[in-house]
Formats: sequence, C-alpha cells, structure tokens
Amino acid sequence: MILTICILVLVYLMMGKPVGELLDELKQVDWKAKFAELWEKLKTYALKAGRVATKPILTFYYVMRNAETTTLEKALIYGAIAYIVIPSDLLPRRVMGLLGILDDAAVIAYVYNRISKKITVEITNKVEETLDNWFGAEAVVLNA
Repeated sequence: MILTICILVLVYLMMGKPVGELLDELKQVDWKAKFAELWEKLKTYALKAGRVATKPILTFYYVMRNAETTTLEKALIYGAIAYIVIPSDLLPRRVMGLLGILDDAAVIAYVYNRISKKITVEITNKVEETLDNWFGAEAVVLNA
C-alpha cells in the first residue's frame, strides 16, 4: 500500500497534480522499517546493475534516511527507488528497450532535481564507502 502511494505521489508530481491527500496517508509511516526493506532490495539491485547505475539510487537512499528530509521527499525517493529497483514498471526495459530505460532516467532526473540540495558531503562519502564495500575501491587515475 505504501509503495503504491509513494509511486502515485511521484507520478502525480511529475504530472503537476496535487498530492496533499496522498501525503496525509504517509504521515504515520514507520520510515525506519521502510529503510530496512529497501536496503535489502537495493543490495540485490546493485549487484545486477553495477556501481555506476547504483550510485544515484544509493544517494537517494541516504538522503531519505536523513532526519531533515520531509515526508514528501521521502515519498518521492521511496517511490523512485522502488520504481527503478523493482523489476516491474510502466515501461518494462525488456519489452520497451530504450524507452524502458528512458522512463527510469526521467524518474531519477526528476527526483534528483527535487532533492539535490539535500545531498551533503557526508551523504556523498557514505555512498562512496558503501559502493567501495560492495564493489571494491575505485582506483584513482592521475594524469601526470
């Protein structure tokens, strides 16, 4: 139910529709439990998608966990992560090809634009640390 509401919030906002009533339903959500559920799905997704594709989703996840993130922002992020990570979506990649990838990119771009001011140095560092743990440390190449 929460997943559906969060995806509806995301879609409605992208379409410019009001989301007040939907947000009212999310005010009592136990977001800590949602973080834990999402974390397991994120790890599975990461291993399939790779480091580059995982980075923005992981950034969203850490912004969502931030105490200063509003219910609206949590709903957008939760909806976006679920939309990307869960295999079924409106335009399946396997069936729609490039169009199925573009809808995911549009969701990422929209949510990133909405929450970019919440991405702190601490969050960026957590993302890199997690990616290093999952994929190994990235080698830094310096041009001399």
